[in-house]
Amino acid sequence: MTSHAKRLITAFITLPLLVVIIYFAPFWVFIILIAVIALISLNEYYSMLKPNTAKKIILVNNLLTAALFLSILTNDSLFPAIYPFFVIFPLTFTVFSYPMDNLNIRDIGHIIMGPFYICLPLALLSIIAGFPDGQKWIFFILAVIFSGDTGSFYFGKLFGRHKLTKLSPGKTWEGAVGGLISNAVCASLFGYAAFPSLSRVTIMLLGIAIGISGQIGDLAESALKRISNVKDSGKILPGHGGMLDRIDSLLFAIPILYISLICMGVIVS
Repeated sequence: MTSHAKRLITAFITLPLLVVIIYFAPFWVFIILIAVIALISLNEYYSMLKPNTAKKIILVNNLLTAALFLSILTNDSLFPAIYPFFVIFPLTFTVFSYPMDNLNIRDIGHIIMGPFYICLPLALLSIIAGFPDGQKWIFFILAVIFSGDTGSFYFGKLFGRHKLTKLSPGKTWEGAVGGLISNAVCASLFGYAAFPSLSRVTIMLLGIAIGISGQIGDLAESALKRISNVKDSGKILPGHGGMLDRIDSLLFAIPILYISLICMGVIVS
């Protein structure tokens, strides 16, 4: 079975389940799902970059991640206060493990970057889900990102001639443009059906902004994989690779959506 066929089968299995959880399941089920995705992706990240990290640091970061989503689930104001500890604990460990042996600044940077790269955007997604029409906005960003990925793939396959970057040889400028066209069309159609009070220009521009950030997120993870000399971040999703491979575009797009919703007055920070 080809990788593309595996991707389609995985999508047909997971997408209906995702729709049920987002639209029909209680809010706490969605938060638990996002927390599990965050934990899997964070551990894939650490496994991929292989920082010279004591297991106790990774364990504490996993516990902090669980606490982060628990605070969101309980609507606890402690949520913002948890993030500094993703920095405080690794640096405290470094101070008390001096001399640092094989631990270096690059390893510390990798340790600290993980939760901010993965957990913070997913936490913002969880917060968006709790706002009025939050479910619709979750579907919106997922639909726009998915349509962009699909458009990039098929436009690139049919018309791709010029390489986009050496980081990902399979990506082309034609595919990137096709992805943005798909983003804009999907956003416009979704906006017409779900958000009639918003202008078509506004929703299309939002779709394009999400598409651009999503493509950069995809390339950023490609850079991490190139640094780590691995093809995929994991093997949990047949045809897609790891969980991080599946959400890399989403991680860069979520903050754009969150900021846009605040600027448009759709939600209040």
